[in-house]
Amino acid sequence: MGLFRVLPDFGMAYASTLEISRDRERARALTGGLLGLQLWLSLATVLLCLAIGRALYDGVILFAVAWLSADLVLKGVKTTLRWMLKGLERFGVEAVSLLVERAATLGFGLASLLLGYGVHGFVIAFALVRAVDVAGLALFVDRRVFPLRPRVDTRLWGEMFRKGLPFAYAGLVITLVFQVDALLLERLRGALEVGYYRAPTLVLEGLTLVPRIFGYALIPTMAATFATSPATVTSLYRRGCKYLLLVGLPVAIFGALASDRFIPMLFGDGFLPSVPLARILLPAAVFMFLSNFAETALACVSRWRTIVIASTLALAVNVVLNLIFIPSHGALGSAWATLATEAFYFLMTTGAMAFQAGHRIGWATLSVKPLAVAAVFGAVLVAAAPLGLVGGSVAASLAFVAATLGLRVFDTAEWDALRAVLGRARPAV
Repeated sequence: MGLFRVLPDFGMAYASTLEISRDRERARALTGGLLGLQLWLSLATVLLCLAIGRALYDGVILFAVAWLSADLVLKGVKTTLRWMLKGLERFGVEAVSLLVERAATLGFGLASLLLGYGVHGFVIAFALVRAVDVAGLALFVDRRVFPLRPRVDTRLWGEMFRKGLPFAYAGLVITLVFQVDALLLERLRGALEVGYYRAPTLVLEGLTLVPRIFGYALIPTMAATFATSPATVTSLYRRGCKYLLLVGLPVAIFGALASDRFIPMLFGDGFLPSVPLARILLPAAVFMFLSNFAETALACVSRWRTIVIASTLALAVNVVLNLIFIPSHGALGSAWATLATEAFYFLMTTGAMAFQAGHRIGWATLSVKPLAVAAVFGAVLVAAAPLGLVGGSVAASLAFVAATLGLRVFDTAEWDALRAVLGRARPAV
């Protein structure tokens, strides 16, 4: 199902966010037009998924494909509404909706398994939670933002299809980068190695939320100002990269030093063969964070062709490396291929921002303090190993915070912005 998740939306919700950021008066027309088009895209997606699922599977897997097809359609609608809210800078509503959805999915999915309903109950829980969540968000938007009226607008459809195509293509390629290695690994080495490989890969995929948070928060401003104030885009891009280095480097160090304790705690002792894979895959997070954010920045400055070329080359590199290393090294070869691919995509996207788009941020000076802070985190993590994984991680995190303060990682403008946010969040007396 992951291979088809781009179809109900086809990148148009992402493109619409950039348009709404530049002209909020278009929000209602764009959202209504996209919802109208999604009715047709969703029908085509369901028919395609069922046809291919029926050809490949039967029994419980076909049952899962059917229910997850419905979930995929609902997710497309949710994506359109979420991206519209981002364009209007209604981040609080969007965040609450996402949090409720994920918490409900976790709760009802876990309950279905504990009650013994297996895969059948699990996928039904996914679809039903999504249905209620989408209905609730749509009702909120309809009542509090503007009326939702799906409509037929072929001119708008053509415009958004053209603008969304680069996003859809890049999204599909990145999806393939995260999926094709598992497919090749299963064909060349069997399902068992795929299971060991997918455990740390899922952790890495989950971490993609980190750069998305920064990217989504900065998209409206970057998209609205890139033509009139390039310096503002450069400043925001530099700050975003600094924050992602501060988060990504400790994740990489944690993966390299603590995977032998983290993986068994999270997945159980049966996944001990995943430990050496995690030591390679989790450090890839730092490259993934920065390339994801650079890709978003390229979209904001209308470098569509660059995104298409860079993502295509990244997929080609990933496939070639997997075909070279899987036969001889199995899952370990796939892990090294993923790390190399993420590093390559980082160089492509950040290089494009610097030399093609002209937003140079001085990586040599930018990375000095984040590297120093990460070194403190790693040193304390090793020294505090006798405290156990949780105790050592807490000690390392406290040392990390102290180092950011001691090294003055954040400038005056950043502290002022934080005080402003805290001031708005403080309830009135």
